Amino acid sequence: MATITINHSSFEYIEKGSGVPVVFVHGSINDYRIWKDQIDPFAKQYRVIAYSRRYHYPNEWKGDGSDYSIGLHAQDLAAIIKTLNLGRVHLVGSSFGAYTSLTTAIQNPELIRTLVLGEPPVLPLLVSNPDNPLQILSLFLRDFATAKDFMKFAMKHFKPAQKALKNNQLEEGVRLFASGVLGEGGYEKLSEEVKATFMDNAKAFQAEMLGRGFPPFPKEEAKKMILPALFVYGEKSPKFLHSVSDLLMNILPSCEKVVISDASHLIHGDNPAGYNEKVLAFLSKHN
Repeated sequence: MATITINHSSFEYIEKGSGVPVVFVHGSINDYRIWKDQIDPFAKQYRVIAYSRRYHYPNEWKGDGSDYSIGLHAQDLAAIIKTLNLGRVHLVGSSFGAYTSLTTAIQNPELIRTLVLGEPPVLPLLVSNPDNPLQILSLFLRDFATAKDFMKFAMKHFKPAQKALKNNQLEEGVRLFASGVLGEGGYEKLSEEVKATFMDNAKAFQAEMLGRGFPPFPKEEAKKMILPALFVYGEKSPKFLHSVSDLLMNILPSCEKVVISDASHLIHGDNPAGYNEKVLAFLSKHN
């Protein structure tokens, strides 16, 4: 492990291998450890860096987490790449980390060689305010199947998880959300190691879920971002997340898509062999 300090905030990261840098960016309830099945295989060909985002284990908390946002995490990521003098990197993100990676690339394309995006939850592409009945009605009229899946997730998992987190019921909030993105009973099927990782990051997850929400997506800027991008879908993931990636693929100029079998939203953890094979093949074309 190593530590880098940026603007008085410290970030823990692990580094292994040599060559073109590959930076792994974890999702909502995770930290750098969630990439354990990727670090060694990728380090055989690349300089691998997996870091823990602001507020995530084992980073020190500064402040109350009220500034937790996509924009802040994207600024942190760009600063880490610059401070470590990595040059242009392959950026590999999962979920919130994929959204962070995409935002970083839009704002700093000169830092990025390729993007690998595992189901970034760019929900403003579906509906900017899920509590607005007119917007929900509009989504149903545009895409009934996606709207039905999204509303099922929102009412059965997202909103109850928010309520639990507001009441400081952290484990219940994590369980409700994880069961939504991983499938019914998905949380219970996780290994004790992964559950422990989730709980180590429950406070950061609380800051995310009760925070500022997501800003409007900058479609026009994204259209100008000419970077190779690979969208990675989990075969068993919620369909509304697939729909978001489909919409993004219609916006970004240069995209490919792969579907990883026997995987839900935690794609690289559910089927690491399949994930590693597809992502390494993509990276090898763009060195």
